[in-house]
Amino acid sequence: MITTISLSPAVDKIYFVENFEAGKLYRVRNVKTSAGGKGINVARVAAILGEDVCTAGFKAGGTGEWLEARLKEMKVKTNFVQVEGESRTNNNIIDRAKGTETEILEIGPHITQQKADEFLALYKTLLPGTDVLVCSGGLPDGVPTDFYAKMIELARPYDIKIILDTSGETLKSGIKAKPYMIKPNLRELGEYAGRQLVDLDDVIAACRDILKEGISLVAASMGSRGVLLVSEDKVLYSRTPEIEVVNTIGSGDSMVAGLAAALSQGRGPEDMLRLGTACALANTQFDEIGFVTRGMVEKFMEEIIIEEF
Repeated sequence: MITTISLSPAVDKIYFVENFEAGKLYRVRNVKTSAGGKGINVARVAAILGEDVCTAGFKAGGTGEWLEARLKEMKVKTNFVQVEGESRTNNNIIDRAKGTETEILEIGPHITQQKADEFLALYKTLLPGTDVLVCSGGLPDGVPTDFYAKMIELARPYDIKIILDTSGETLKSGIKAKPYMIKPNLRELGEYAGRQLVDLDDVIAACRDILKEGISLVAASMGSRGVLLVSEDKVLYSRTPEIEVVNTIGSGDSMVAGLAAALSQGRGPEDMLRLGTACALANTQFDEIGFVTRGMVEKFMEEIIIEEF
């Protein structure tokens, strides 16, 4: 089973507004609403791929109940700790005329130490049945930056393949706990490396530095430039075809879902990279955040070119 961690789930709302400008009034007809947050996006795409998926985290208020109901509709098992307040809403304004995306993200409810401990107790019960664990996204208010690191340490006795997809101090702390794989984008990787990453050689060098910390795989997503999958003995590069893009939000989460599904199925690095990249590309073809179809994924899997450096 794939278990995704969604500590800060959200209702994702996309407003499609052409020629958007701040300070003006807009009456919007085209709005997409879905269950979101990085862990939920990963869970949804993995479920579409046919994987047995569970998600765990915190929920609050009527928004939290709505999110859990949507997950159950997706056939995703849910394990949430109830907290006070309301789960957050993320608002995205997409302006296709200007090619811009504006995100307004709520912070969400504060998590007390008692509730954090309650979650860790719940989390421990999920580990025996988990093959692949995905820890993704930022941490909610009140949760310390080493929380993912603590979760990774707790999972160590169970021989679980762990994917970490986060940023900043949370990423630095998590890497020290030695997850199996991390999936930074270029900005996150450059921030961790402490330098600007100009070309592929720079990106590969930054990935190899992370491998020295005890990480087995680094999947570096570079947007339209493709994806690098770097291990101790191999560097794979997926070139992506030129496509018309509808929406890029959630493509990174879709990639993580593909990587997790490939790990769960015991696939090798090349198939893992192909499936992850195909899921990321498939997400760009839909208005929804973190959504693919199997047909679209299969189409892109045939078009992606993988090179070994």
